[in-house]
Amino acid sequence: MERPRDRSEQREAYSPAQPRRTRIGLGLGAVCLLLFFLAGRLPYLTETVFSESLYPLIVWPLAVFSSLFPFSMTEIVFLALGLLVLSAPFAGWWRVRRRGYGRLRASWGAIVRTLGLLGYAWGLFLMLWGFNYQRVHPVRLFHLPPIPEREIVREITDEIGWRLDLLRAGLNEDEHGVVAMKESLAELDARLMPLQAQALRHYALPGIEAGRAKVFRSSPYLLRIGVSGTYGPFNGEPNLVQPSAPGVLPFTLAHERAHLSGFAWEETASYVAMLTLWDSEDPLLRYSGWLQMWLTLRPTTRGRSPAVQRDLRAIGEFYRTHIGGEAPAFKAAYSTFLKAHGVRGGTRSYGRFANLVLRHLSRDGLPDPPPRVALPVPGRVDQDSGESSDADLGAASESRSGTSSRPDSGENSDADSGAASESRSGTSSRPDSGED
Repeated sequence: MERPRDRSEQREAYSPAQPRRTRIGLGLGAVCLLLFFLAGRLPYLTETVFSESLYPLIVWPLAVFSSLFPFSMTEIVFLALGLLVLSAPFAGWWRVRRRGYGRLRASWGAIVRTLGLLGYAWGLFLMLWGFNYQRVHPVRLFHLPPIPEREIVREITDEIGWRLDLLRAGLNEDEHGVVAMKESLAELDARLMPLQAQALRHYALPGIEAGRAKVFRSSPYLLRIGVSGTYGPFNGEPNLVQPSAPGVLPFTLAHERAHLSGFAWEETASYVAMLTLWDSEDPLLRYSGWLQMWLTLRPTTRGRSPAVQRDLRAIGEFYRTHIGGEAPAFKAAYSTFLKAHGVRGGTRSYGRFANLVLRHLSRDGLPDPPPRVALPVPGRVDQDSGESSDADLGAASESRSGTSSRPDSGENSDADSGAASESRSGTSSRPDSGED
C-alpha cells in the first residue's frame, strides 16, 4: 500500500481523531465534563437555570413528539446508539489502516473515534436531561426535616401496614386472589400525569404534563436483568416493562414520570411518585405507594391481612421467576453509571426514597387517614407460611430495586446510597440522614 507523500498528508493519515467531527466530539465531551463538574458545585444555579427553566422548555416538545408514535421510541434510540458505539472502533480502525499504517496506530484511531462519538452522545444526554443529576439535594429542595427517631419510624411503619390492610379490602382480585388492575396503561397514565403535576405545584416545581407511557417490546429480556421501567432521556418518554409484579405498576409509572419531570436521582423520583399516589382518590393508587414503602421498610408478610399476604407472596414469586442470572452484571454496570453522575452508592440509592418519605410523614403525618375498622385476623396458615416467604420478599426487593430493602443505617451520612443494613426488621436502626 502506498504511503502518504508529504508531512501534511502523513499527519492527516496518522491523526486518529480524523475526521474533523471526531475532534469536535472529543472537545464537546471535555467541555461537558467541565460544565458537569461546575454544575455540581453550584446546585442552586443548576436548579434555577436548568432544572426549573431550560429543561421544561426542552423536554416538553420532545415528549409531545414521542407521544405521536404508538411504539417505544426509546427502544429505537437506544438500539441506534448502541449500534453506533459498536461500529465506531471498526470505522476508526479502517480509516487508519487503509492509509497504510500498522495495527498500533489503527488501534489508537479506533479508541479516539469511539471517544469522539461518546462525547457527542454524552453532551446531548446532559443537555437534554443529565444536568438534573446536579440539581439541589431533595432534602433541601422539598424542605424536609431530619430523619425521625427509631420509635417514630416504627410507629409510621405500623400505620403503613394498617393502611395496606384497609385499602386492600376493597380492591379487585384475579382468580388467584391477588390484587388486579382493570384499567389500561394509557388510562392509568392519563390519571397520573395531572396528579403528579399538582403534587409538584405544591412545592412550586414544574411538572411535565406531556408525553405518553410506552411498553418495551423487549420486556422479557429486560425483566431478566431486573428492569421494571426506564426513562428515555433523548426523547422524553417514560417506558415500562410488562408484565409487572402485582400492585406495583402505578408506583413504577409514577416513578418514571418523575424522571420525565426532571428528577434524575432514583430516590427523589420515588419520593415524587409517593407524593403523586397518596393524593389520589383511587385506593389502588394509594395502595401501590404504601406497598412499595412496606417492601422497603419491612419486607415481611407477618401481621398483614390474608389479602395483603397473598400480594406480597405473589410479588416475591414474580421476581423469583423472572429475574435471570444476568441481573447482577447489569446492576453493577448501572451502578457505575449512577456513581459517575454523582449518585454515591449507585443502585443502592433506590432504597433511599424511604427516608425521604419518613422525613415527610414525621412532619406532616400520613395523608387522609382512613377510619379504623375491624379487620379479620390472618389465619394460621398465612401466619405460619409468612416466615418462609420473608426471605423471598427480601430477595425480590433487592432484585426489583437493585438495592437492599431497608433505609440506610447512617453510614457516612451517604445521601445517595441505599439500604446498608442487612437486618430485615425494618426498624432496628435509624435510616440515614440522607443529606450531603
